[in-house]
Amino acid sequence: MEATPSSTREQLQKLRIDKSNRPAPVPATARRAAGPRRSLGWPIFFALLLIGGGAAYYYRSAWLATVQNTLKPAAEVRLVSVILQKGASTPAVHTATGKIVSDHRVRVATKVSGQITQLMFEQGDRVEKGQVIATIEDVFFRARRDNAKAVFEEQKARLSFAKANFERIERLYRQANAPELEFIQAKSEFEAAQAKNEADAAALSEAQWRLDWCSVTAPVTGVVLDRNVEVGDFVAAEGGFGGMANSQFASIADMTKLRVEVDVSELDITKIVKDMPAVIIPDAYKDRRYNGHVLWIDPGANYSKGTVQVKVRIDNPDEYLRVEGTARVDFKKEQDDESADATKGTLWLPKSAVMLTDGSAGAASASQPDAATASATAPTSGSVLIYSNERLTKTDIKIGRETERLYEITAGLSAGARVADIPANYKDGQRVKAPGS
Repeated sequence: MEATPSSTREQLQKLRIDKSNRPAPVPATARRAAGPRRSLGWPIFFALLLIGGGAAYYYRSAWLATVQNTLKPAAEVRLVSVILQKGASTPAVHTATGKIVSDHRVRVATKVSGQITQLMFEQGDRVEKGQVIATIEDVFFRARRDNAKAVFEEQKARLSFAKANFERIERLYRQANAPELEFIQAKSEFEAAQAKNEADAAALSEAQWRLDWCSVTAPVTGVVLDRNVEVGDFVAAEGGFGGMANSQFASIADMTKLRVEVDVSELDITKIVKDMPAVIIPDAYKDRRYNGHVLWIDPGANYSKGTVQVKVRIDNPDEYLRVEGTARVDFKKEQDDESADATKGTLWLPKSAVMLTDGSAGAASASQPDAATASATAPTSGSVLIYSNERLTKTDIKIGRETERLYEITAGLSAGARVADIPANYKDGQRVKAPGS
């Protein structure tokens, strides 16, 4: 049944709000006083947008830096290791390099001229005093010796006859059975024969001496440093050091008395005193150590080099040392205690690998080659860059004593740790690679 217009109108009329129930209108003056109506949605939206963009930029930059650092070729770093010195080894006050020298070095030369027929030594051989090391052709010298011997024997017989005749005439003269003139003549002949016999004996001795020197012997016990002749060479006793220098057979050095001669800068010579203990390390055998002491300090100086020569006696030389070889000398304030517990030790690191902490005592002069004990002027703290897994990590350390080249590390590192040398060239966390890796 369709609704009539009148019924529809009635329904619409019911939907109207009574005027008495409507909110009262706000006066215009009140609306102007309250100001324009504002919404907080847009400011909050823009604030969140800015915060999100900043965070995204930050994380994106950090991610890009990580990726670039990973893809970037690692720089090669020079590494040094922490040194463990066992026992009660005292650090060196000063270190110098010098030459090993023998106190007794002899040049063996010939005393007779002739051709070499035998050589019984080589360079580096050890020889004993009196040992025959070479022979020279002796035919001529043996003939001269034999001739001198024959002349001596002949004159010896003449002397024997002159002596017997003189004794006979003397008896007759004392018995008044021989004239005085005959006695004087017999006496004169006897004395002349006696003098001639002595002269022939001297000639024989000289001839034997020259023959004996055809066998060249070592004048001292030692090691042959060099050999200057070969079999067949002609050597001359008058050769000397000039054109006939092959008269020099060899050089022999006494290995029981050795020293090291080093040149010490005039700036450091005040650290060295006579009888000061030292440790000698030969370059030929770096694993060997020899005790020594300062034998002599040159009272003068080398003006052109600005150095003073110091001679260091090697107390316990052996066959491993090489005369004219190079050795390092560590001068020490006191002798190392060899009886100390070898399981204990101290850690040392080259000064070039340490960054001194600002304000640390002595930081302004960390390279001072001072004494081996800590003092008020010595640095006490610093840092290093430890190498591990192709990264450098900064680590703080404590410093104890110092030497010319090393710092004692009392805390912060362990033996064998590898750290970057010259750490100022690198950064904490930097990706690097070790040489050869």
